[in-house]
Amino acid sequence: MNNIDNSSIIPKYFQLKEILKEKIINGEWKPGEKIPSEKEIVKNCKCSLITVNKAVNKLVEEGYVFRERGRGTFVTPKSMWGKNPNTNITLKLVGMVVPDVTKEFGKTIIRGVEDYLHTRGYNLIIGNHDQDIVKAETYISQLLKKNVSGLIFSPVVGEKYDEKNAKVLKLLVKKDVPFVLIDKYIDNINCSYVVTDNVDSSYKLTEKLIEAGHKRIAVLTGMECSSFRDRLKGYKKALEKYGITFDPGLICECDEKKIDQDDVSQIIGFLSENSNISAVFAFNSTLAKGFILASEKLDSKSPTRHISLVSYDNHILPRYDETIFTRISQPEYNMGKKAAQLLVQMIEKGDRKENKVLLKSEILWGSMIEKLN
Repeated sequence: MNNIDNSSIIPKYFQLKEILKEKIINGEWKPGEKIPSEKEIVKNCKCSLITVNKAVNKLVEEGYVFRERGRGTFVTPKSMWGKNPNTNITLKLVGMVVPDVTKEFGKTIIRGVEDYLHTRGYNLIIGNHDQDIVKAETYISQLLKKNVSGLIFSPVVGEKYDEKNAKVLKLLVKKDVPFVLIDKYIDNINCSYVVTDNVDSSYKLTEKLIEAGHKRIAVLTGMECSSFRDRLKGYKKALEKYGITFDPGLICECDEKKIDQDDVSQIIGFLSENSNISAVFAFNSTLAKGFILASEKLDSKSPTRHISLVSYDNHILPRYDETIFTRISQPEYNMGKKAAQLLVQMIEKGDRKENKVLLKSEILWGSMIEKLN
């Protein structure tokens, strides 16, 4: 460590502050790393503890380092350098805005995010947007006011999906706050995201049905989003491979909010009008639940007696043996962990490089796919 010039008219603490700052700017001490303790700096620079303390305090004021009680002093993200933070705690906050923390799909994602952030000393603030774009925008605005270091966002599904979510993301871009999309992405927006390979999994699941002899395969999809688009691509890809003409009449677009309230009249009407289908591919567990409830109302016996059901997500209905259902189990925990890893990398290294991560899902083969003669 450079020595302080005792003969200089420049105050010793200021000289030391510049020496320490140079080590940060030159990358000797990297964002997120702990710098030597004040006692170690005293020993290496041969100056008083008062001088060191004053120099470090100035670095805190200038946004180059932050202190954590009981842990030490750490280099801040590059985005904070030269800025005067309101409070130290804001440097270790990450926001996450998701559809609904009570949903089975998503709980494990959040756990993966939180577990990784904890290892890096970050605290997580979660908001539910309930598929309401205005609510999502409000939450993000509030989190920005708290000076969060970064944000993980699961886009809001629905009409004009890309356009509405792009507007929300502009808030983050304008503030130069690093963010990662999770579970879904936005077309024509260059940013980092972590999703599963929906096209590939959907293709394989549809192919399994076709190989079992099914040709009239209905699809239950929900509100507009990238995941459902990609699952439909995989479905169509499998049909094309086996020479089966795509029939738009076999696609049922459902209102998932009504299914949550046990209103499955739309699915009942669809099944009644398409009595010749032999299989149903539900694009998520809520839609699978809707199919089962509709089938029960149409037939007092087994809801799977006439139609084979396959589904995305490993959550259907607790009163049925899940092993009978063939379903796609997404790596929810790893999805959350990977998103957190990308975000921390962006925060601590100031790296805005786009990382588009596709994770592979696992197909859990059930006993219920009925082969046709």
